[in-house]
Amino acid sequence: MTLVLAYLLIPALIVIACQKFSLLDKAGVVVLSFGLGIAIAAGLDLTLLFEADTISAVQKDVSEISIAIALPLLLFSINVKSALNMAGDTMKGMALALLSVIVISTAGSIIFADQVADVWQVAGMSVGAYTGGGPNMAAIKTAIDGKESIFVTMVTYDILFSAIYLIFVMTLGQKLFGLFLHKYEHKNENGEVDYAGMEHLADETANGYKKLVDVKLLPQTFAAILTSGLVVGLALFIASLVPETYKSTTTIVGITSLGLAASFIPKIRDLANSFQIGMYLILVFCFTMGTMTDTEIFTNIDLGLASYISFILLGSLIMQALLCKLFKVDTDTFLITSSAAIMSVPFIPVIAGALKNREIMLPGFAAAIIGYAVGNYLGIIVANVSRSLVGA
Repeated sequence: MTLVLAYLLIPALIVIACQKFSLLDKAGVVVLSFGLGIAIAAGLDLTLLFEADTISAVQKDVSEISIAIALPLLLFSINVKSALNMAGDTMKGMALALLSVIVISTAGSIIFADQVADVWQVAGMSVGAYTGGGPNMAAIKTAIDGKESIFVTMVTYDILFSAIYLIFVMTLGQKLFGLFLHKYEHKNENGEVDYAGMEHLADETANGYKKLVDVKLLPQTFAAILTSGLVVGLALFIASLVPETYKSTTTIVGITSLGLAASFIPKIRDLANSFQIGMYLILVFCFTMGTMTDTEIFTNIDLGLASYISFILLGSLIMQALLCKLFKVDTDTFLITSSAAIMSVPFIPVIAGALKNREIMLPGFAAAIIGYAVGNYLGIIVANVSRSLVGA
C-alpha cells in the first residue's frame, strides 16, 4: 500500500512544485514526472525497501490501471462534433499529417526490420504517439501485448527527439517551410481567439491542476472517475466475450470507442475536471514508467531504434510538407497540424505563440483532438500490417 500511495501522490508534489517555481513549470509536469522516475530508477535501489516481486507487480498494476482510466477521462471533455466543424481547412492538413506518419512508420518497419527487434510493435506504438500522443502509445502497447522494455525505451527516446522537433518548429520551421509553402491568410483582424468551450485544453501549465482541489467540484470529479471506471469495466466485459488472442486489442478499442461515445452525452461532457484528472493519471503513469526504466539505455544507445524514431519524425515532416505543397496548404496550417500529430494537445498554445498566430490555435486544438480520437485505431492497424509485412 505504501508503494502504491507513493506512485499516486509523488506526481502531486511535482505539480505543486511547478506551481510555485515557474522555471520548473517551463520544463513541464509530464517531462518532470518521467524524469524524476528515471532519477529514482538510477539512484535508488527500491529492493532495499520492498521485495522485487512486489515492486514489479505494483508498477505493472499502477501503470496499466492509470492509463486505462485516463483514456476515457481525456475523451469525455472534448466535443468531437464541434472539433470537426471548427477545424475547417486544418482538417486537410491533419489528414495529410496522419497519412504521412502512417506511411513513413510502415515503410520504416520494412527498412529497419533487421535493426530493430519486434519492429512491428515499434511501428504501431509510434503511430499512436505521433498521431495522438503518449496515452495512445501506451494504449497500443497494451492492445498488441507490446514488450515493456521496448515501450520504456521508446518513451525515453520520444521525449528527447520530440524536444528537438519542437525547438526546430518554434525557431526555424516557419522560415524554412515558408520558402515553398504559401503564407497563412488571417481571417480575424483583431486576433481574438474563441476557445469554444475548450479553454481547459489551452492551459499547459501546472496551474491547470488547481481545480482538482476545489471542494465544490469534488462531486463532479468523482462522477467523472466513476463513469470512466464504468467504461473500462464494460470494455473488459466485452473483451471477455472474444478469444484470448484478441482480448487486449478489444479492450483498448472498446475503451476508446465507449469513451468517444460518452463524450456525445452533454451531462458527461460537461463534468468538471474530467480532462484534468485524466491528465493527472497520465502523470502517475509517466512517473511509474520512469521508475521502470533500465538506465543502461542512456549508456548503451539502441542505434537502430533511435534511427527508426528519427526516421519517422523527419520523414513524416518532409512527406507532409510535400503533400501540403501539392494540396495548397499554407505554412502555419502545416506546422500546427504537424505539431498536433507529433506533440498533441498541450503544445498547441506553445506552437501558436511561436508562430505569432493565435488564430490558428483553435483549429490546432480540433486537429489534435481528432488525433487523440483516431490514434489507437491507426496504431493497432499499422502494427498488424507491419507484422504481416516483416513476417513476424
